[in-house]
Amino acid sequence: MPHSRQQPFLGVVLSASLSALAMAATSLAFALPAAAEVKAFPASFHAQQMPVSGGTQYVRVGGGGPAVLLLHGFGDTGDMWEPLAEILVKDHTVIIPDLRGMGLSSHPESGYGKVAQARDIAAILDQLRVQKVDLVTHDIGNMVGYALAAQFPDRVSKWVAMDAPLPGLGTWYAQLTNPKVWHFNFRGPDVERLVAGR
Repeated sequence: MPHSRQQPFLGVVLSASLSALAMAATSLAFALPAAAEVKAFPASFHAQQMPVSGGTQYVRVGGGGPAVLLLHGFGDTGDMWEPLAEILVKDHTVIIPDLRGMGLSSHPESGYGKVAQARDIAAILDQLRVQKVDLVTHDIGNMVGYALAAQFPDRVSKWVAMDAPLPGLGTWYAQLTNPKVWHFNFRGPDVERLVAGR
């Protein structure tokens, strides 16, 4: 019978030890400073501020061959594409702008409509003498990409859209009214009011 008494005791000790370990790991995780590494683009890339309507856009360009345009999502920058760019640059011309108002691009008061941003992207392609691109977009980059493809269909040969719905298509209205994604439609004067004076 001593064996049967040891099993419940061992279970309690093991459970307490795991709980203590989980609490220690959680405490350690919150005690360490959060850090994200932004890797440098390969040396074959160059970056520049390019003029667009009402401002400038920071654009990274590298490689040679068929052009690929990578558009990032909200709250991000073109830096998010570095791992993919490192692969594509071997046999493609890779073009990676920071969208208007994000990253190192200028932050003008207006021009944030997706149609206007798509025209800016077309102007960047003109300056780079690029006629046609394979388009890869993420999040709100999808919306700018859609506007680009709709306005300039001859300039987009292929399109990969990731991780966000497109306005007016499919389940867009359900997305806007879904209370679980309240942040998606959270903008405008309320945002400014919440941070006023801080």
